[in-house]
Amino acid sequence: MATSTTAARPLETEGHWWRLVSLRAGLIGLLTAALLWLALVAPLLPRPFQLHEGDVSPVDLVAPAKLTYVSQVRTREERERAAASVSQVYEINLDLVNRQRRAQTAFLQSITTAREQNGAGLAEKAAAIAKLGDPPLGDTLASQIVGLDDRRWLVVASEAQRLLQDVMKDRLPASQVPQVIRELPLRVRDQLDDTERSLAVELAARFVQPNLEVNNQATEQLKQQARDAVPPVQVSVERGETVVRAGQVVTAADLEKLEALGLLSQELDWRALLSAALLALACVAALAVYIVIFEPGMLRRDRRLVLIAVILLAVAIAAKIVLPARPLWAYVFPLSAVAMLLSDLLDARLGIVVTGIAAVLVSYVAGNSLEIATLGLLGGVVAASGVWRRERLDAFLFTGIGAGLVQCAIVGTFFLVGRRDDWPTLAIASLEVLINGALSALLAVGAIYFLGRAFGITTRMQLLELANPTQPLLRRLLMEAPGTYHHSIMVGNLAERAAEEIGADPLLVRVAAYYHDIGKLRRPYFFVENQAGGNNPHDALSPRTSARIIASHITDGLELAEQYRLPPKIKELIPQHHGTRPISFFYQRAAEHDPNVDPTHFAYPGPKPQSKEAAIVMLSDSIEAAARASKDHSPEALAQLVNRIVMQRVEEGQFDECPITLSDLNKIKRAFCTLLTGIYHPRIEYPQPAEPPQPPADVRSN
Repeated sequence: MATSTTAARPLETEGHWWRLVSLRAGLIGLLTAALLWLALVAPLLPRPFQLHEGDVSPVDLVAPAKLTYVSQVRTREERERAAASVSQVYEINLDLVNRQRRAQTAFLQSITTAREQNGAGLAEKAAAIAKLGDPPLGDTLASQIVGLDDRRWLVVASEAQRLLQDVMKDRLPASQVPQVIRELPLRVRDQLDDTERSLAVELAARFVQPNLEVNNQATEQLKQQARDAVPPVQVSVERGETVVRAGQVVTAADLEKLEALGLLSQELDWRALLSAALLALACVAALAVYIVIFEPGMLRRDRRLVLIAVILLAVAIAAKIVLPARPLWAYVFPLSAVAMLLSDLLDARLGIVVTGIAAVLVSYVAGNSLEIATLGLLGGVVAASGVWRRERLDAFLFTGIGAGLVQCAIVGTFFLVGRRDDWPTLAIASLEVLINGALSALLAVGAIYFLGRAFGITTRMQLLELANPTQPLLRRLLMEAPGTYHHSIMVGNLAERAAEEIGADPLLVRVAAYYHDIGKLRRPYFFVENQAGGNNPHDALSPRTSARIIASHITDGLELAEQYRLPPKIKELIPQHHGTRPISFFYQRAAEHDPNVDPTHFAYPGPKPQSKEAAIVMLSDSIEAAARASKDHSPEALAQLVNRIVMQRVEEGQFDECPITLSDLNKIKRAFCTLLTGIYHPRIEYPQPAEPPQPPADVRSN
């Protein structure tokens, strides 16, 4: 019966408003398509064949074409091998030679000084000389030195200096030092006797050291010459040749060969870019067509459009991260969670459509697999249908198992069509899709609460919490306005039954009915159901004041709803349950005194019901109150009352802005009549209890 969701807007602004709505929705769609395209083409993780040196190749990598290229790695190896074959350039370290000669001269001078001590005996001189040197000369050599006269000592010292100079003037590598020291006696002159010869050798040998050092500059020049002499190494690869085998440790040369063949290239060709762009645009366009035709009201809800975009992007990104090079992981990818999530938060049909689009994206990432797309689509149909308007959390688990069983059948179908004999793989894939169903259920339950809060969407879990009688606001209603509380419970029962008949949301209307009159908590005694037969305060007020107080329970209810943080769907139905109806009782009283009274002062602020649920709550509220006030509760009288009130609301135009139909209203009337007849059914009048028999007189006297 809706004429327009914007009927209250001036005609000249309605077109402009819709243009703004369409522009915002279009921008969200274009941004979603662009981000989907980036998610599909961007290298979020290393590609399957992006290996590193030392990695183990997971698959055989085969050359796609014949190729000859200059191998920098092989060339570098050959040149380094040539450089390593060059011997180091050694030169005599003259500073070391002179330092050793000076050290020997100083040592001989200290011996001479000890020999020339005045007043010291031979033993004292020998003891002083024995301590000289590192290691010390010792007593034997010291005694021999002291035993020489001055002339012979000078001959021995001169011979030791000559021996050291003779040895150190030539190239003396470390490896030849022991041999040179052993041959020192052969270099001593014949003028010395055996004792003098041994002394000269000892005084020279302790200062013999290798005198060669590496000339790094000259060595590096020779190595560079050797490198330059090696020509570049060319490597040829035949088409179909196995470059790296599965399980092989990848070397630097292998990586270079793979890079030259383009097997490690991160660049995307124009075909991949264009195909991803076309897919992203097609998916967004298909979703946009569905929303415009079947869910046009969603164009006004930017946050819900953003939620759908976020879910699609999350699916595409997760698929890009998880699926490449992991074929079996596609079976456990929890795509059914998308269907459950959107079915609970928004709509089951929309959940199926979005899941189908997500399945196409996942199959594209998984290598254009029809099997993966079918798994996602059919599993999504079962998942979305199974949790649609379910009030128990175990429905998610059972639905997940059901989706897993359907996907298990799909896996078997494609396995048999492919005529494969890999039964272990079939068993693994079947187990994975069953795990997929359970995982999807857990993921959906966990995400519903978070996403519902983040995007301002009323969830089933929130409604179930609000339906609990221990909720603080309901407790207040019971304690402070018991008549209103009982009325609200009855309205909830009527509304829930009617919603089930026309396919509206039973849980939403029941909870909304519980809270639709919470504004009466501010002044409960001004409403007849809470007066309990006492004085009516309206008797002392003017009709306009009374009407203003009655109408204020709408604004008071919205304030309390904001204070207690009721979800948006509940807050929306509080002002809509009276719409713009007149407060007829006080208007008629005012009209009796002033026929020209302004009726706008005796009307609720509205708006009119914008949904089937709001219309049901309005009818349930009016009919419950009227039935309670009626004295005739016969089925015929109740049916007439229901029909009169429903038709009255239609004639008032209260349903002009909601999508309820006459067929829906007829179903609602039948549901109301059935339930009210059960509530007000006639009861049997029980007889008065008989007087108990009197005992005999003699018994009474005792």
